[in-house]
Amino acid sequence: MGCFFFVSLFFLTIKFLTMKKFLKLYVTNTDETAGYRLVAIDGILQVLQASTTSVTITYSTGISDTDVLTITHSTIAANAHTVRDFIVDQIEAALQTSWQTPVYTVEAIFPDNAAGTAPITIAGIAIA
Repeated sequence: MGCFFFVSLFFLTIKFLTMKKFLKLYVTNTDETAGYRLVAIDGILQVLQASTTSVTITYSTGISDTDVLTITHSTIAANAHTVRDFIVDQIEAALQTSWQTPVYTVEAIFPDNAAGTAPITIAGIAIA
C-alpha cells in the first residue's frame, strides 16, 4: 500500500512538469545587447503589435503579476500586425518541437519593413 501510494504520487508529480521553451532571436544592435537573445515562451498571456516599431509580450508571473517584454524592430506599415503574427507563428512552431529541443532558432525571413524593400531587423529586446 505504501509503495503504491509513493509510485502514484511520483507519477502525478511528473505529469505537471513541463520543459521550458525559448525563441532564439538575433538583435542587430551595436552595443553589448547585440547578437542572439533568448525569449521565453512559457507563461505568455498575450502578444501585441504595440506600435509600428515594437511588439510586446505579456507574461504571467504570479496570480496578478505580469512582466512585459518589448521587442523593438524596424518600422512596418501603419495598422499592420505582421511582426506580431510572425512572432506568434514562431512561438507555435517552437511549441511543436520535441521537449528535447528547448531553444528554437528563428531562421525564417522576417516580414518586410514599411517601404517593402527589406526584411525588418530587431534592434532591441527589453523586459519590465
